Amino acid sequence: MPNMRSLPKIMIHEHLDCSPRPDTMLELWEDIGFSRAKIAFPAHVLETWERARHEPEPNRQRLRRQAAKEYRQFLAGFASQSLANYVNAIGDHILPLMQSPANLERISRERVEDAVKDGIIGMELRFAPQLHTMTGLSLQEVMDAVIQGVRRSPFPIKLVVCALRHENGDMARRLADLSLQYQTFVGVFDLAADEEANPGILDWWLQEALRVRRESNNRILLTVHLAETRKPTERDRELVRRFGIGRIGHGIKGDWEQVYEVCPTSNIVTGQVRAYDEHPIDRFYREGKKVTVNTDGTLFTGVQLTDEYIKLSKTFGWKADDFHKVNMTALEASSFSEAQKARMRAKLEREYGH
Repeated sequence: MPNMRSLPKIMIHEHLDCSPRPDTMLELWEDIGFSRAKIAFPAHVLETWERARHEPEPNRQRLRRQAAKEYRQFLAGFASQSLANYVNAIGDHILPLMQSPANLERISRERVEDAVKDGIIGMELRFAPQLHTMTGLSLQEVMDAVIQGVRRSPFPIKLVVCALRHENGDMARRLADLSLQYQTFVGVFDLAADEEANPGILDWWLQEALRVRRESNNRILLTVHLAETRKPTERDRELVRRFGIGRIGHGIKGDWEQVYEVCPTSNIVTGQVRAYDEHPIDRFYREGKKVTVNTDGTLFTGVQLTDEYIKLSKTFGWKADDFHKVNMTALEASSFSEAQKARMRAKLEREYGH
């Protein structure tokens, strides 16, 4: 098999606010004050970061990398204790850093840079714009900053706008309007967040989602985070089928004809699967289900998509043909234009030897 990192990859389930670089986070926290974090920083992380300031190069960079590694390990360990911790880690350690145009642009730009190194040739990047308005930015200002961060990407990117289950129809309407306003950049309208507190497909979201699809002339697709933590109800399955929701975020506790946006390592970090070799992704794939492979986010999982491929290869014996197939599934299910799909399809066929 060719070098995993050099293989072209399509990723359709990646959260911007779960993917900032830990060294960037430490830099930005230093600017606003480490003491402002509700979840206290480990002392050893701050000590290593502070020590780096007084060291000459290249020792300074070595210590910064060490502090960043330790910080990521701390966040991942905290987040993996429960889904509540996972959400709190985002709210307390990431979102405070993503409240200015400059920071939003930087984090978005760096995610693209990391994706290039990872061999990604097409990515849908999801986020909830409303979570970045806490210090006064408008939804439009948030969107403008993220677009500025990704607009120089050497590969196609589409944004996914996420409504959140604990919100309401008014916010869904505002996000629907935003998606339509920016439909050149927005490819998907999604429902995300805690399935336990607000389970299933919510009517107030579905109403606006169908409007987005209708008024965009079907250019904006619909996805929903579903069946990650609980089995779907018959009502959920019927709504997915009746309204043509073509992709299920995670979906691992359901049996779907739709495309699965599977994020194996993330499911282990959040405690939904006990061990990698127990993950159902291989069974889904062998049964002929429409499987795609994604990271969900790189911060808590500590993996890029290349690392996910290596795990699948070592654990389940996946080979180049298998990765080619899941990439083709992701491509055909994506929101990219037909012209973009044609170029990426040709690259996948060429690089995977088809």
